[in-house]
Amino acid sequence: MQTTNNNIKIVRLQSGEDVMANYYEDTENGTVMLDNPMHIIFKRIPTGQTVMMMMPWLPIELIKDNSALIYDSDILTIIEPKEDIINYYGKVVLQAKEKMEDPSQFLDDDGDDDFLEDEDDDISFDDYASEEVMEILEEKKKSKLH
Repeated sequence: MQTTNNNIKIVRLQSGEDVMANYYEDTENGTVMLDNPMHIIFKRIPTGQTVMMMMPWLPIELIKDNSALIYDSDILTIIEPKEDIINYYGKVVLQAKEKMEDPSQFLDDDGDDDFLEDEDDDISFDDYASEEVMEILEEKKKSKLH
């Protein structure tokens, strides 16, 4: 896998998402490693101006490493970002790393384990891995731009 320092790119995915990340391509396997991927979102505000926001692309509250391996066929194009955008990206990545290092900020301190299932619950993962989930995945596949 090729690794170069500061290989930050904007990757437009087939889904239409724009992700900024340290980009490492493995042409032999047809894969790309995205380190510290940040989702780029543009939002129009009431004044008519457009604001750019970045947020973690992966659920950083749940993962050990902020990296994703994707197939190069999922990529529509790769773009070189401007220097000021790279600097902003660096600040957002640092904030995300701080959040990943302190998981207590994501936990509910009231002692209530609403998120965890009770042993008496009859709900299992198999209940969700049904035709409904398959339909959602199929729709996601069809939403590719090309």
